[in-house]
Order: sequence, then structure tokens, then C-alpha cells
Amino acid sequence: MEEQKGAKEAESLLEDLGFDHLPINVNQFINAISDESFPVSIEFFAFESDQFLGKAVGNENGAGIIINSNIPDSRRLNFTSAHEIGHVCMHIMQGSSQNFACGNSEMGDYFKDPLERQANGFASGLLMPRRLVKPLTDGEVNWHNIKQISDFCNTSLEAVFRRLAWLEKAPVAMVIHQNKQFKRFVPTAHFDFYIQKTNLSTDQLASCVDVNYQAYPNEYDVVDPIDWVVPKRNGILLTELYASSILLKDGFIYTLLSYDDDCLEEVEDLDNLEMEHSQHSGRK
Repeated sequence: MEEQKGAKEAESLLEDLGFDHLPINVNQFINAISDESFPVSIEFFAFESDQFLGKAVGNENGAGIIINSNIPDSRRLNFTSAHEIGHVCMHIMQGSSQNFACGNSEMGDYFKDPLERQANGFASGLLMPRRLVKPLTDGEVNWHNIKQISDFCNTSLEAVFRRLAWLEKAPVAMVIHQNKQFKRFVPTAHFDFYIQKTNLSTDQLASCVDVNYQAYPNEYDVVDPIDWVVPKRNGILLTELYASSILLKDGFIYTLLSYDDDCLEEVEDLDNLEMEHSQHSGRK
């Protein structure tokens, strides 16, 4: 995968350059890769449009990075800087391309441009290197561990979720709502069920932990899979699902979904389930 190629490149550079503790300081890393033969600089400017996040340009003589200082979330700004460094190290220095302008689509889309996917992976590996992140958790993908890594590494909850889910090879997904309305979901390679693009019910909303006032939870609730996913795939029925929802600022609700082998059942005839799912959807 392109993301993992980028992450491995970043981790290799960190080890070669002697970075051995968190957080990884982006400016210090730039100073470490920059020299007289190939200077690398980073500058921050306040752009009016929040659609422009960052840019990396260069040639065989050096490279420059420009970051939109108006990015409101400091952790997203940090990830954007690391993403542009990825373009410098993996693409400009290697001569594969010389100009990258990145907005929301380039930073958020993991499935199209392989160079953008490599840069996203580089940013994850740079800010959250495996050898330094793994000791911070007990190996579980839960909100407590995600929050801890987010604080240590100065990265967003979503970026940590993507990284931790890959490191643990866990069957997990993240679903994002705002004011009960479905916004999007973040799939992972090991989560095999289709996620429903539905708004939150009253019961689902009531199960949220308000982390503005409470600690981030380290446990999941057992829920009916049909409320979140299409619970069948290739002859496998999902009989139970684990969910953990948190309420953030501005009405955002992030939900982790997970399952294990005990939740799976092999079935031959799923016609009755499909009918039940159709009736269930019709009642909503």
C-alpha cells in the first residue's frame, strides 16, 4: 500500500537521523534533512481560503514548503506540515515531481493519487513512528489510547485512529456525525462490513460520552450490528458489534466500531436476513 510505503520511508529517516523521542518536531526534522547541497525551508502564511492547506515546490537545488497558518486546528496544521515534508523527501528529492499544492481533497482522499497517499503515510510515520508509539498503548484501538497518542504526538484523533488501526491490524472503523447528521466514515483494511450512512438515533446519541467533561473511554458497548452496518458479507453474518461514541466540540460525534471472531457466524442462506434488513430500513 502507498500509505505504508510512505510511513516506512519516514520511520527509516527518523532512525537514520537519530530521532528517538516524542513528539517529533517538524522544524527540527526539516533542519536535519536540509544542508548546503539541498536546502529545505518552511514558511507559514495566512491565506484567506481554508481550502488551501499547504504546498511543496522544488528542484534538484532545494525545496520550499508553504503552510496556511489559518488552519484552525493546530494538530491538523502539524499533520499538513508533515505531509508536505513527505512530498519533499519522497518526490521532489527523488525527481519524480516538483510542485504539489494540497487542499482538503488531497489531504483527505486516501484512494486516488498515489503520491498524495504516500505523503499522507509519510506524515503518519513521521509524527507517529511505530517504535515510539507502540509502547504508549496496550495494543487496543480505543478512545483512551487514541487520545493518549494524539496528545503525545500533536496529531488529530482521526490521524491517530488511522495509524493505530494499521499498526494493530484491527477490524475497526470510525463513523463521524455532526449534530446527529451523518458526515462520513473512515474505513480500514480489516473492517469487512459496509457502514450505514444513517443519522444517529436517540438511543445512539444517549450512549455518547461527552469528553469535554469526562475521560475518554477505553471500553465498547455491545450493540445491534444492523443499526450501524450491513451485517453480512460473503457468507459471514455479524451477530454482535462493539461501538464506542464520544461527543466533541461543535456537535461532532466520533464512533469507533469493532468486532472480533466471537461476533462472526458462518451462514448459508441470508435471504431472511436481507428481508429483515429491508424491513428495518423501511421503518426508519
